[in-house]
Amino acid sequence: MLRIITQSAEINTELQRIGDRPYRDEIQAKEVAVGEILERIKHKGDQGLFKPFDTLTTPTNLKVSGSDLDAAYQKISKELLDTIQTASQKLENFYKQQLPKPWVKFEEDDVVVGKRYIPVQRAGIYVPWDQASPITRVLMQTLPAKIAKVPEIILVSPPDETGKVPPEILVAAQVSGVNQIYRLGGAQAIAALAYGTQTIPKVDVITGTGGLDVILAKRMVYGTVTTDTPVDASELFIIADETANESYIAADILAQVEQDPSSAVIVLTTNFNLAQKIQSKVQQKLQDNAHGILSEKAIAHYGLIAVVESLEQAVKITNQFAPHYLILTLAKPWDIVEKIRTVGSLFIGQMTPKAIGDYLGNGGVILPPSGLIRYASSVRVETFFKPSHLIEYSPTALKKIARVLETLALAEGFTGSAEAINLRLKEGENCD
Repeated sequence: MLRIITQSAEINTELQRIGDRPYRDEIQAKEVAVGEILERIKHKGDQGLFKPFDTLTTPTNLKVSGSDLDAAYQKISKELLDTIQTASQKLENFYKQQLPKPWVKFEEDDVVVGKRYIPVQRAGIYVPWDQASPITRVLMQTLPAKIAKVPEIILVSPPDETGKVPPEILVAAQVSGVNQIYRLGGAQAIAALAYGTQTIPKVDVITGTGGLDVILAKRMVYGTVTTDTPVDASELFIIADETANESYIAADILAQVEQDPSSAVIVLTTNFNLAQKIQSKVQQKLQDNAHGILSEKAIAHYGLIAVVESLEQAVKITNQFAPHYLILTLAKPWDIVEKIRTVGSLFIGQMTPKAIGDYLGNGGVILPPSGLIRYASSVRVETFFKPSHLIEYSPTALKKIARVLETLALAEGFTGSAEAINLRLKEGENCD
């Protein structure tokens, strides 16, 4: 049952427990095995990818063929195809607004400063078919890369028990601009993308979520390639007042835990009567829920209704926890929007379910772990750019600033930097 707690000390204790939940006991046991996989593939390439007697996937059939891609369209309904195309177009329009703008400024004394954005040459996208929202995961990773004009977008996805990648993933990948697709999953896929093999080309950036082996592999290859922030289990916070609709909130809670049974769902409200209504409505809906046992277990372990003294306390708790998602079901939600500083995606008002963000507004199926939301954000267009600064100084400009630069360099012990400045000044004087 979804618990109701009212004491501040207990609220803090429970939130600490929930925040510490993902993978903590499993990491050490997995790290050695994942490290061995990475080293094997780094040195052996294709031959390091497969277990002995693996007949479903071999180096010769790693790449999804053109005929398989064509056949995928025949295996999904027209309605699903239309839906994928519509969602892709809406998301593409959304991502176009994220395009960073290069700039150049011409200052006095012929000084030029600026910034430009260069797309990476090759992006690697990881999409498991056995996790929630595989179609959305494809679109929300490949479309930012497409908008960034990445020349090569490579998708890897683990095959199912028949050795195939599900057709809906193949179709979504084609609609959103993927160039190559490979049947490969787990740490092996991350290693292949990071180091390259005889079949799979090395990429510059890797995005995507998976199990613990994928999370650890991405952490270990960071530096060899750029990666998005590894993802742990997610959290949905809901801040509600007496005007909130308990049925909407209960539906949002169940929608979250059906996507991710390890997800935490926390309701913060100032109204005890509303808390009781939500608790009752969730219990009622669980009786008819298709994911009943899993959802009930998730809610019992990681669900909570905390009755707080004020909206200010609710905001403070939310900012401290830094959850992935926050829904504001308040009479005046915009009054506190600016006070919310550390959430991944914010859904405002009674009529904005998280599902809108999941499918049409980059609500962030690819978000950093809780806590890291303070410093990081979801996969976006800038993920696939390499920013670089442009600076040009004229002799006159360098002469004016030289003393400041030299003083700073010497104060920090960098005599070579001071010499680099002085040489240019002397040569400039000789030219005069």
